Amino acid sequence: MESLKKNIITPVPLGLIPSQRSYWATHFFSILQCLDQHKNLEFSPRRLDLYPTYSLAVLRGCLPSNFFGQIERYIENWGVQYFLANFFNQKLGGNVVEELISRIERAYGVSFNNSLEHFSFHVSGNDSSLSSKLSEEFSEVFPSNLNDQYPAVDTLIAQSDLCLILSNSQDIKVGLFGEIEGLYGNKLRTESYWGKKQNFCIFGIGVVDGIRKVVYFEEGVFNGIYRVNLFFERTNFVVSDFKNALGAFRTLFLEGPGASFYSRDEEFDFFINKIKLKWNSNVYELMNELKLYISSEDVVGLNGGVLEIVTDLQSAPKG
Repeated sequence: MESLKKNIITPVPLGLIPSQRSYWATHFFSILQCLDQHKNLEFSPRRLDLYPTYSLAVLRGCLPSNFFGQIERYIENWGVQYFLANFFNQKLGGNVVEELISRIERAYGVSFNNSLEHFSFHVSGNDSSLSSKLSEEFSEVFPSNLNDQYPAVDTLIAQSDLCLILSNSQDIKVGLFGEIEGLYGNKLRTESYWGKKQNFCIFGIGVVDGIRKVVYFEEGVFNGIYRVNLFFERTNFVVSDFKNALGAFRTLFLEGPGASFYSRDEEFDFFINKIKLKWNSNVYELMNELKLYISSEDVVGLNGGVLEIVTDLQSAPKG
């Protein structure tokens, strides 16, 4: 059953991609981060005796020949957590984040901009090792009270997917929690889905079918709680590029570093060659190098920063 209170679909532009290199680095880094840090993958480096000392070559040699193909669908789903945390911490997705914050403000009658200037995203959930010290990153949860209930912080961290932290120079840090559905975003539109989730998860982000290639918001009351949902159509360039990066890893793990690629994107090719060169290196050396290409000037610091906006969403991909 869908909620009876729901707003009209509102498309929102992602903005221009300021750096293609930073953009593709985010895709490849996030996939490796999920592979390394997610606990529930059937085939994972975490299950190797030599973990955390391993390379992509070791991973290919120790696991079944088509191991990545067997977990690819799961990374397509769970990996979105990692990608969005990295993506939204840059100018790449800053316009969407500002709109998300603005909608939460209107829904709950607050104004974060008056006192909380910075934002950052973090992976949450007990299925990711990245959440182990998340409680140290914020001092309070928003909302602090819902229907006379108060948040149980440890449970909220364990049973959510993404944490948006708003903070300021006075060391006030407020955590807002949400759910991610990388494959079945339509679940976010149902009462039954939210009935199984934490009440203090007040936003959702999901991938849904659609041919317009857009990103849009819907919001309404689900299970008695007002939630703001953000949807990426599966045809949107961000989603399709993530799948292309996944497909590249599948090919590399099947064929090895000698695999041939026929891409028309030189930045995509740049990182394929980088991965091939680091095939026998410690995977953290590779990940650290990929992270270096996520440009520091593209990392957001403040709400309200000026971003160049694309108004034609059909041609929004990459400027």
